[in-house]
Amino acid sequence: MGEIPYKIVCEKVECARGRTARQCHQGLQEACGESALPYRTVARWVKAFNEGHPNVADMLRPGRPSVSDADVQAVAALMDSDCRQTIRQPAGQTGLAPTTVLHILKERLSMRKIASRWVPHQLTEMQKWLRYDAARTHLERYEREGDAFLRRIITLDETWARLYQPELKRQSNEWRHHGSPRRSKFRQNPSNVKVMVILVYDCDGVILTHTVPPQQTVTAQYYCSFLEHNLRPALRKKRRHFLQNAPLILHDNARPHAAQTVTDLFKRWSWEVLYHPPYSPDLSPWDYDLIPKMD
Repeated sequence: MGEIPYKIVCEKVECARGRTARQCHQGLQEACGESALPYRTVARWVKAFNEGHPNVADMLRPGRPSVSDADVQAVAALMDSDCRQTIRQPAGQTGLAPTTVLHILKERLSMRKIASRWVPHQLTEMQKWLRYDAARTHLERYEREGDAFLRRIITLDETWARLYQPELKRQSNEWRHHGSPRRSKFRQNPSNVKVMVILVYDCDGVILTHTVPPQQTVTAQYYCSFLEHNLRPALRKKRRHFLQNAPLILHDNARPHAAQTVTDLFKRWSWEVLYHPPYSPDLSPWDYDLIPKMD
């Protein structure tokens, strides 16, 4: 028998003998010494025994009241009707304290408040199907060819970049001994001047960074010139394994990329272009891996 149940039995016997709460507490102190329960606990037990409660172990403890199942169901029903409510709205409708509602949401209902995720475009059913088909096709090809398929992929696109980007504060972190003074770093603003940059990227890193001249628009003709006079020489110099295995081009379906002149150029070189569905930045490493690191 545990220590607390043993003390409960002792107090129950003493109470049955007609002893008061003070007498029961004194007897418990004589028997248990410093490990005796406080007088308030003994008095609460004696009162419960006299009122006919046989098991005081299951009685509600004093302090913050427990949350009832009815309260939990009421809060859950309100949240099902409108999940964008604040804490004070269901608190006002149920009569519960805001802290109690927060406890119910987090501890009893295992809910958390999250914001919506921004997406670039609301896709139609056809566009969703194209995304599924492209992802399934690429996955099946990876299962057949393995990592060799990934090593052949080259992704490229254009983006705006600031002409001057100041060093981040965390980039200036230094290892110093305890008590050594830290360097001062002056706050600098990034340049307002931006340039158009074409980045070529594969699983081994950035292959080529090409700056488009000012006032120049990336047209199909300019894109073909970039592929022939910039990208091909860079591949011969930095990725010589593409001399034996032609690369797989992964770029979006912007007009310069999808132009017939560009398609004919890739056919002449025997370069395969992987299908990229519209509005799918999460299917291009250039968008979900490279650009976030640059920002």
